[in-house]
Amino acid sequence: MREMKRFTDMPAFLSCISSVLIFVFTVLCTVDGKSEQSGPAEVIKKFNATLMDSMKGGKELGYSGRYKLLEPVVKDSFALSYMAGVSVGQYWSKLNEKERRLFLETYVEWTIATYAGRFDEYSGEKFEVVSESKLDRDNVTVVSKLRSAKKETDFYYRLRKMEGKWRIADIQISGVSQLALTRSQFVSVLRDKGFNALISMLKKKTANFSSGKAE
Repeated sequence: MREMKRFTDMPAFLSCISSVLIFVFTVLCTVDGKSEQSGPAEVIKKFNATLMDSMKGGKELGYSGRYKLLEPVVKDSFALSYMAGVSVGQYWSKLNEKERRLFLETYVEWTIATYAGRFDEYSGEKFEVVSESKLDRDNVTVVSKLRSAKKETDFYYRLRKMEGKWRIADIQISGVSQLALTRSQFVSVLRDKGFNALISMLKKKTANFSSGKAE
């Protein structure tokens, strides 16, 4: 009878265990951010927080330390594949698969290096997200200020939802699109000097940041 009761109660026991496991899984996913995607403003706040850590860590971290700190958040926050494609315009369709992979890899390294090289010291600056626009043609604009004792700079981040996640697709500073500037420069190099020259230029820029040279 005792054995029979054990098996009779088994479905209820399994159901209870299943409910507990589902609850634990849900909690864990919420903690590490996998079950609930961050909104546009939260993406920028997380990015700003990492930039601040890079600035405050500055010399102690060194360039390589800042690069390692920024690499995951840049890859997670930016639509890097999209931005890389836009930055070379019509030439993207003319690149073969090997060239595309090389360009994307070099573009990502240069992007991370740019932030690691520029956000390298702290003098009391403060980031503040001040507004988030309504959805406009699949885009949302988040305005973030970088305040210092001498000035403040407004960053207009344009975000698009890609694969279920909000990602930065462009940044405007003083009304100028950084992606448009990049595209103008990259297309000019591709047109006048070719693909290898563009890769060499980006690698040189990355090397300059790693060695502490101003771009």
